[in-house]
Amino acid sequence: MRKGFSIFAAICLAFITGCASSRQFVPLPDQGKRVDDPSKGRIYVMRPASGFWENGTMNISEDGKFIGRTGPRGFICWERRPGATIVTGKAEGISQAPLTIEPGGVYFIFEHVRMGFLMARNELEVLDEQRGKEVLKHCHPAKIAPAPPSGFSVSKEPEHSR
Repeated sequence: MRKGFSIFAAICLAFITGCASSRQFVPLPDQGKRVDDPSKGRIYVMRPASGFWENGTMNISEDGKFIGRTGPRGFICWERRPGATIVTGKAEGISQAPLTIEPGGVYFIFEHVRMGFLMARNELEVLDEQRGKEVLKHCHPAKIAPAPPSGFSVSKEPEHSR
């Protein structure tokens, strides 16, 4: 009986951790360049941690557009036109990171995962470029998916929900 339970627990753990990889639904820019298009800015959302309660995925959107999901030790990356924007992370709660994008700029957001009541919650922190590059070394790029899951939408969250 114990052997059967141990095998079952191992399979469940492998299933949970194996399915929690980062996925993005927008093009991944060339990581060999600072920015692909110098008239745009690049945004990274990085999640280097992988603790027990941190194994799920967290949804990331920008101004209501679903960008992707971060998983343990992963990052998502995209480029956008200059101007003000809000990157939103959604898990048990909502966390937001306002940015002002400049042409050719690179922006790094660290996604902290905290223990929540029913599931993990996230907290987004904007980092300076030096610290962002250090954190990025501990992450791997997202897998590219052709489109968000059918019927999935992200509504714009009110700014006061930060």
